Amino acid sequence: LLDIDFLSMPDWSEFKNFWNNLEIDKYMNDGGSYRYRRFGKFKWFADGNKLEQQPHVPYYQPLYFNPLNGGMNRYFAPVTENMANNQVFRTLLLELANNYGEIEDVQTWKINTYFNRILARPNMQGLPVPEGKHRDGVKFSCLFMTDKINVSGGETTLIDIMHQKPIFNGTLEKQNQMLIFRDDTVFHDTTPIEVISGCNYGYRDLLVIEFH
Repeated sequence: LLDIDFLSMPDWSEFKNFWNNLEIDKYMNDGGSYRYRRFGKFKWFADGNKLEQQPHVPYYQPLYFNPLNGGMNRYFAPVTENMANNQVFRTLLLELANNYGEIEDVQTWKINTYFNRILARPNMQGLPVPEGKHRDGVKFSCLFMTDKINVSGGETTLIDIMHQKPIFNGTLEKQNQMLIFRDDTVFHDTTPIEVISGCNYGYRDLLVIEFH
């Protein structure tokens, strides 16, 4: 999509390894223990093509966007300095910000980033979207696949808000694949992941990026 082979960048191994240093999401009202994450906020400025990490704050969504876990401050583990300075991470954010800036003719973006690992075991499904079909309340969203190990499932559907009809179905299967969409025009949902027979565990690692 961006004509960039992130896998060939020198910082790719470091970038991929960040998912081994996430913390469990303690704010799952379904009682689930399958999601690990870190959260960080950034700002992009067209003037100088600058990307600035913002002070770490709790994450909040109203209940009408997230009926499962909304309506409360969620204190996720922060994106670390090494994460924020990683060249793969910064290149991805800058390329998206510039492209979205041209589309919308804007000079600045607020950016939310989530390093998410969804875990599955033989007796436990992993739910990439535990709240079900929803919007996040932003302008653009990006799902960037970092790894998918020993699991099946994870099909994402985009549903046109106005006509309530699916307009896309697809599954991110490989490293360096991504899906982007306008969050203000579609609902999105993703099916559970299940561990492949004979494996003790598996996981799906995504970087979720939101622009608003």
